[in-house]
Amino acid sequence: MTADLLFPETERSIAERVDAEILMLLTGHGGGPLGMALSDDEKTVLRMLRYMRGLNNTISIREIQQKTHFSPRQIKDIVRGLRLNFALPIGSSKSSLGGGYYIMITQQDVAAWGNDLFGQVRAEIAAFHAAAGPKFTAELLAQLSMEVRQ
Repeated sequence: MTADLLFPETERSIAERVDAEILMLLTGHGGGPLGMALSDDEKTVLRMLRYMRGLNNTISIREIQQKTHFSPRQIKDIVRGLRLNFALPIGSSKSSLGGGYYIMITQQDVAAWGNDLFGQVRAEIAAFHAAAGPKFTAELLAQLSMEVRQ
């Protein structure tokens, strides 16, 4: 995740750095771009994700739901908040064999999540194009392009 450095981090150092950040958040310290503190629900989910390192070590929404009694929508919203508000490297896989959430450690973890996400975005844009037409699709993509650059 830091390939642009002269001496890139090892997987172990990335895992240690991310875990130290997670531990700080779980113990009540603020984090992320806004220095926010985790809610109790966010702490609960993050504790479950903490050691799920890499694409081959996921925890499914169903497992989280069984242990927390949160709805799938609540879990998805919490994970989204952990990603956006705390910049935590949480990936997800929709693989029918062991899909779920995980902490991204390697470039391969990031690439796998990116490929899944890109497929979802591509499918949604195709559906939008079919329903709304090329003009509105072009406007949507232009708007998205401007937002990404900010």
